[in-house]
Amino acid sequence: MNLHTSRPRLSIVVVNRRRERFVAHAIESALAQTLRHDTPEALEILIVDAGSRDGSLAAIRRHAPQLPLIALDDDSEAAAMNAGFAAARGELIVFLESEDWLHPEAAAEVLAAWRPGVSKVQFRLDLVDADDRPLGRLLPRDLHGGAQALALLREFGAYGSPPCSGNAFHRDYLARVLPLDEAPWHDGADTVPILLAPACGEVRSIPVALGACRSGGEDELLAVGRHGSLADACRRIDQGKQALSSALERLGIAHRRPAGLAPWEARTLVLGLRFGGAPAGLPRRRTVVRVLRSVLRWPGLAPARRLLMLGWMVAVLLLPDTPARRIARLHRRESGTVADPGREPDSSPAAQHRLARLLRRL
Repeated sequence: MNLHTSRPRLSIVVVNRRRERFVAHAIESALAQTLRHDTPEALEILIVDAGSRDGSLAAIRRHAPQLPLIALDDDSEAAAMNAGFAAARGELIVFLESEDWLHPEAAAEVLAAWRPGVSKVQFRLDLVDADDRPLGRLLPRDLHGGAQALALLREFGAYGSPPCSGNAFHRDYLARVLPLDEAPWHDGADTVPILLAPACGEVRSIPVALGACRSGGEDELLAVGRHGSLADACRRIDQGKQALSSALERLGIAHRRPAGLAPWEARTLVLGLRFGGAPAGLPRRRTVVRVLRSVLRWPGLAPARRLLMLGWMVAVLLLPDTPARRIARLHRRESGTVADPGREPDSSPAAQHRLARLLRRL
């Protein structure tokens, strides 16, 4: 691709939505990139605020008065991504959610990993709590790229990919999927660009953590958490599958109908079926069969972990409310993979013992 010399190699778009407490940390992490100090012209940083009514704008202006700021009246995530993409000039674009942050080497590592034909470079994120304390886990558990990512996308409508802040999209790819229709994507707007990337180019993975992602806590999917309620999470799964199917049809790519479910999607729908939040009209029996079949078919799961997941799902669906909620919280405790490279992530003996102990006490 021929680039004008005035175009930066990478744009970091800090997307803020009512995160007065965290936004300064996200901005500071972008300003601290080694690439910015070694090759200043290669990095662009801009901020999009989506209709915040807290003290976010004052915090942004206080910490980064020199950075371009786009202040929207609309609090839609899709509107923020559309505006950020329209303003960004970089060859690669990272949408950094303001409750997350990047490690100093992130931009340089992303540029080193990119090559022509790549639609997205993805990397893991450290999972931390609201007070920045590491939880000893990395997101996601699996990073899928290349032909494997496309195969999973066609079969399950999903593949191993990090949350929004762990993705660097090529602008030519984003031009194919943005701007988003803002009406259906008030929340979860990153779903579309993340999911479609393997269908429009190669996805390359960096297996180490180059940033951090805040957890909403154990009850994130049992109540209102970082990205909304359990009902919102279930709705986004259904909405994402529909959007993906339509897009793949337009691209002429054969795919399974209805698509299967990734393990994390299956767990979320199990929580929705049990505790409320599953989309209205979702057939319970058919959904349970789809969930269990997807766990059995998803490739790469060690037998012990596959059995653990099935046991967790059956327990959540069938046990009385109080013990079912106790077991449901293991969903958050076991998110991602362990941060210690010396531990085998799929063996998870501690998780198996915890579930077994809970079941014996019930």
